[in-house]
Amino acid sequence: MSRTSRKARRIVAAVAMVPRRCIRPDTRLDGLGLDMLDRMEIVVAAERATGGFVQGENDWETVGDVIAACRAAVIYGDCQHGAAT
Repeated sequence: MSRTSRKARRIVAAVAMVPRRCIRPDTRLDGLGLDMLDRMEIVVAAERATGGFVQGENDWETVGDVIAACRAAVIYGDCQHGAAT
């Protein structure tokens, strides 16, 4: 499991207030009772953790979708950082 995946799972677990061991990539966000405000909390925390722009929260269905968005943010952030230097 990648570092980004662990961070994303930790963030979702904190927002959902469930143990991290209960959070798997196939866990459905609606099954955790997360609403749009909770998704925005995940976005803010993920952007802080990755240093990139996390998007797509309206389309997220599972924790795997959150992980994919965080990975994209890390890659995008790296590209932007490289372009600025």
